[in-house]
Amino acid sequence: MEEEQDFVDYYKVLECDRTVSSDDLKKSYKRLILSSHPDKVENQNDEIFLRIQKAWSVLKDPVTRKQYDAMLSCHENSDCLLYDTISLTDMDFNFSEGYYSYPCRCGGTYILENSEVVPSKVIIGCDECSFSIQVNGPS
Repeated sequence: MEEEQDFVDYYKVLECDRTVSSDDLKKSYKRLILSSHPDKVENQNDEIFLRIQKAWSVLKDPVTRKQYDAMLSCHENSDCLLYDTISLTDMDFNFSEGYYSYPCRCGGTYILENSEVVPSKVIIGCDECSFSIQVNGPS
């Protein structure tokens, strides 16, 4: 995920609202990627194409989309419900499923897929309530 100063609203990039279905999100992505592909459009700015690709890579997966939504909410609200800041080592790792988990005070769970672990930090939301936590990556 990107640092706050470089925060980009991927829903705006894909010209969708946050409640868009996965199918409609995919339709919008396909429409935009075809209309901005550097091989199809002369003098096209590659940055636009790459931004569309990045937005799709985050929003197409339900897990990364949920994490992104939590970050977007925190970015937009100065009173973000950031419940805690923890280290990756504070989380339990499920070897058979390949994800980290951490209990929320509401009884829900914070889930971080092994593939989503980054060296810096990531904000993830609870699967039951509106609280988020910041997970500091491995040192």
